[in-house]
Amino acid sequence: MKPAVTSPVPDTDPFAWPLGIDRSLGVPVGAQLRGQLEYGIACGDIPRGARLPSVRELSQELGVAHMTVAGVYKELLGLGLIVTSRGRGTFVADVPQPASGPDPARLTRLLSDALAQAEGEGYSLRQIGEAMNALIVRGARPSQTGVGVLLVGLFADATRSYAADVQAALPAGDRVQAVTLGDLRSGRSVEVARCADVVLALAHRLNETRALLPGRDVIPVGFIPSQRTRAALAALDPRVRLTIVATFEEFLPTFLSGVKRFAPHVSVIQATHLQAPNLPDLLDACDVAIYATGSEAIGTLLPHKTALEYRHIVDPRDVEALVLPAVNAQRAAHHAAQSAGQPPQARTTPPRKPTKEPT
Repeated sequence: MKPAVTSPVPDTDPFAWPLGIDRSLGVPVGAQLRGQLEYGIACGDIPRGARLPSVRELSQELGVAHMTVAGVYKELLGLGLIVTSRGRGTFVADVPQPASGPDPARLTRLLSDALAQAEGEGYSLRQIGEAMNALIVRGARPSQTGVGVLLVGLFADATRSYAADVQAALPAGDRVQAVTLGDLRSGRSVEVARCADVVLALAHRLNETRALLPGRDVIPVGFIPSQRTRAALAALDPRVRLTIVATFEEFLPTFLSGVKRFAPHVSVIQATHLQAPNLPDLLDACDVAIYATGSEAIGTLLPHKTALEYRHIVDPRDVEALVLPAVNAQRAAHHAAQSAGQPPQARTTPPRKPTKEPT
């Protein structure tokens, strides 16, 4: 079942983002299109809520078969990156509205649970009332508990780096842990995820994360090329012979475009991916290699040449607009729970009814 747009989206012209097919790369046309759209959405180059071209429009613009474009859109629907609105078109999926503050209904439930527990242990309503009034008058509260944030990523080293980006934006006492989708699939980090107050996932892996953590609120965050990456590319000698190596072939056109964007002065650039048969030849012929996250083995293959990782960071706009409000809401909930004498609980949503995802 295709998801529908859940909030009104203004009728606008389709977002004009420079998509293109490079038939010299040896990457299937459909994989190139999907990679460009997936990366463009995850990095914010294609804004959330933007209207995408129709299948017919994109097919004509790129000279690609109608069924190929339709298949790519179906895959992106399955990933939760795009949504459809009957009669209006296809849009980049928006993100959940950040929590505006503590939920009064939750406070009522917490206090009700505390009252029931105290009565169950034999305390009278008068005793409970006197104790509660004394706590309020004295302003007595247990020491504050930091908010626990979980960031779910794809590669361990990169995910730890993303977690450090988020940690730097949070107050002292809050903690950010990094786990991978592989950790969750194996069951190694299920308990860590269960105890987290806020769960974050890379935007293009949102549906996978939700499937592994049923019933949990999961906030999608985008990523952008890091300042270090941009500076390293800008500093390249224009005479170098550059080879770029993508981890996944579908991202190769986008990866190549990104390198050219930050190193327009370099004229000799060869592009390949980690599993390509021509990889050894292209590495042998280059002066410098730029590799995508997940292809760290390239560094060991070039002990006497410069090899740089094209590293990303979590988009600071998402940290400010989505992560911090969610963390602050959980902090307020912790305070309310502590005042009521209850342990804080991780936020969850009711389990979703199973739906058939597009394949």
